[in-house]
Amino acid sequence: MCSSDLRPVLPLRTVKYKQREYADRFKIIYKFLTEGVDDEDIMYLKRSYEMMLNEGLNQPSLAWINDTHWVDHPITNIPDPPKKRRRLDDFSTPHSSGSARTEGYYRLDPREKMRTKYHFHRPGVDAFNMAKLGSKDKVTAQKAVQASREARSQQRRMLTALGEEFNESELLKFNQLKFRRKAMKFGKSAIHDWGLFAMENIGADEMVIEYVGDVVRPVLSDVREKAYEKQGIGSSYLFRIDLDYVVDATKCGNLARFINHCCEPNCYAKVIKIDGANKIVIYSKRPIFIGEEITYDYKFPIEDEKIRCLCGSKGCRKYLN
Repeated sequence: MCSSDLRPVLPLRTVKYKQREYADRFKIIYKFLTEGVDDEDIMYLKRSYEMMLNEGLNQPSLAWINDTHWVDHPITNIPDPPKKRRRLDDFSTPHSSGSARTEGYYRLDPREKMRTKYHFHRPGVDAFNMAKLGSKDKVTAQKAVQASREARSQQRRMLTALGEEFNESELLKFNQLKFRRKAMKFGKSAIHDWGLFAMENIGADEMVIEYVGDVVRPVLSDVREKAYEKQGIGSSYLFRIDLDYVVDATKCGNLARFINHCCEPNCYAKVIKIDGANKIVIYSKRPIFIGEEITYDYKFPIEDEKIRCLCGSKGCRKYLN
């Protein structure tokens, strides 16, 4: 079998095309006025001009064309650039007009916000300048635990040496929690808005920070919550101590108010009593390394109106409540 036998056989019947309407022909003829000319149009125009030059030698009616010369016409029908392929992880809203300046602002998708937001967990970002530190300067989590225990032991020895009169001092009582606070820093979080990050290695079951704010009654906290909603304060910083008191850190608090929720947190909240007053303290569940975000479970009650969880952990419950 020769290769010519494998060639496709042309159809015997000729293909007949439907005659164009007058309006369609008019659009094709005057297309160069509406859309411009491209390379192909310029090529055929030049060929037509050369044919008319040859015919002008034999036809006196076309003798005028010998007094003209061809000038290359610039391309006016410039095709649109090919559309860029959207990434699978690109959830941004496309601009319908093609210009971002003329369309104002869009609501940013939470998934796009997690991908593009500057935060300490972004690969390649050295938020804490760890590259400048040598291996000798890096304190391990075990050393951090020992340093914290030694500091607490030294404080107890100091109180014992000062005597009972100084043990009842309000200044020393106030300093008990403040003395044990870890080095923290707030910054942009991958979970939601702002977050709290560890600036030192923290061991397991270590005190991280106290949740500070105005201590109010539950009745007043409900009134404040409604007032905050009217003011447009979307985030809630109300932390219930017990049935009688609530800590409001909305306008009066410390860095603990920036701690985000996580379904698999590295910390937990615990109510302890110091000098007869209940305090909310955040403790570490496991060793926390420098640069790691501090999180704990908010444990919101189950409600019909769900709040979406953005922690992104493997065991995420999808909703805070």
